[in-house]
Amino acid sequence: MVLVLCRELVEQAGTVFEVANTVRGLIENHWEFPKGIDQNVNNLKRKRDQLNGQKEDIESRIKSELRPRKKAKKEVDLWIENVKRIYGEIPNLESKVRGSSFFSRGFLVKNIRKKEEEVEELLEKGRFSDDLVVNDLSWIGQVLPTPSLVVETVKRKKNEIMQHLRNDEVQKIGVYGMPGVGKTSAVTLVNNELLKGEIEFKIIVWVTVARKCSVIELQNKIAKAMNVSISEDEDETLRAGMLSEILSEKDRFVLILDDVWERFSFEKVGIPESSKGKLVLTSRSLDVCRRMDCQVVKMEPLSNEDAWTLFSDKVGQNLMSSADLLPIAKSIVERCAGLPLVIVIVASSMRGEDNLPIWRNALAELNRKISSTIDVKDKVYQQLRLSYDRLKDRRIQNCFLTCASYRQDLGILKQQLIRDWIGKGLIEEMGSLEANMDKGHAILRTLVENCLLENVRNERVRMHDLVIDMAKLITQDLY
Repeated sequence: MVLVLCRELVEQAGTVFEVANTVRGLIENHWEFPKGIDQNVNNLKRKRDQLNGQKEDIESRIKSELRPRKKAKKEVDLWIENVKRIYGEIPNLESKVRGSSFFSRGFLVKNIRKKEEEVEELLEKGRFSDDLVVNDLSWIGQVLPTPSLVVETVKRKKNEIMQHLRNDEVQKIGVYGMPGVGKTSAVTLVNNELLKGEIEFKIIVWVTVARKCSVIELQNKIAKAMNVSISEDEDETLRAGMLSEILSEKDRFVLILDDVWERFSFEKVGIPESSKGKLVLTSRSLDVCRRMDCQVVKMEPLSNEDAWTLFSDKVGQNLMSSADLLPIAKSIVERCAGLPLVIVIVASSMRGEDNLPIWRNALAELNRKISSTIDVKDKVYQQLRLSYDRLKDRRIQNCFLTCASYRQDLGILKQQLIRDWIGKGLIEEMGSLEANMDKGHAILRTLVENCLLENVRNERVRMHDLVIDMAKLITQDLY
């Protein structure tokens, strides 16, 4: 019995000895004399503040380097996350030191030293010498040069288009108006605004369609703008299926089609009509926009105030301070009919010119015709001529040309104009006066929708001064 008792005492003593050794090992490995620990904490806080300042500098650099379709490098993002983590951990460590006993502090010495090493390592890694951003390959789109035709009228239309893009119930937006009125300028601003990421579209595709663009050509243009390849096969249906699949797999996209002349089938081209995609198109024809089921946005000529602002900006404000030039300049702006393109062309040609006779001659040329000497005829006449040619029907074209001979100040009475067309034999005989008048109204509608005439009050229409000059030049060329 005594032997058993002694054996148990020895075993218990051995256990106590083992426990004591274990405790001693833990203390030796994890406990240090905490002398100077408060100074260590202060050093850690100082380096933490240095690290946070470095982080703020890095974030400022990222902000300055970020551009559309750019993103911060992954290693930079991870570095910033680690800095934020440590910045949050240090106050907790400091709080433990402040509230602990002498013995407990000994266990915190190594933690503080380790945290200080982490901060020093991050300070070293944060000395990024290369660019902090890389291309974001998930983005598709291209920032376009800011147009020179930007005035408040164009900005308002840009905002109107952006509002439709924010509306989930609007899928297709058609921007129409006569040549040179600023359609392309407005959608260029939209393109660049979208690339800032304000609305959640990561794919913005710009395609200039232009006249006589076949389905295959349009498919190729869209694919090229997205940097993707589709089959070289001439089978339109196969290509449309591939293009539709590519677009459907993408994030939300906006497809901008500039200068659409004719209605086309979305299905045949391969443009999916889904909630993920939006379409913005520009056209000279209201009919094209309507037939493609678009929310219509009409580009109006500039107001007198905007026209003068644009002209003054392009010709130079110093010239407009001349009392002799001012009235001539205002008359020239009036002759530009509120068309931004024409205003910029005319103003640019007169920039730096302070010779009064030259200004008087420019006005005389504009009053006589659109002069090629100021480069308007080639750039604007050709666009209007395309609108005229697009009418295709010779009878409608002839009806248009006759409008240039009417006084425009009060507008032309629609009924009288149609009766004149009938009297001149320009409307095909329909069997009755009523049918002939109905045909005339259909022709009028075509001319208005193609922006060659515009509706004014009291059942009248009128032509812009520029369009009158173009019609007269067409008549001169033809006859």
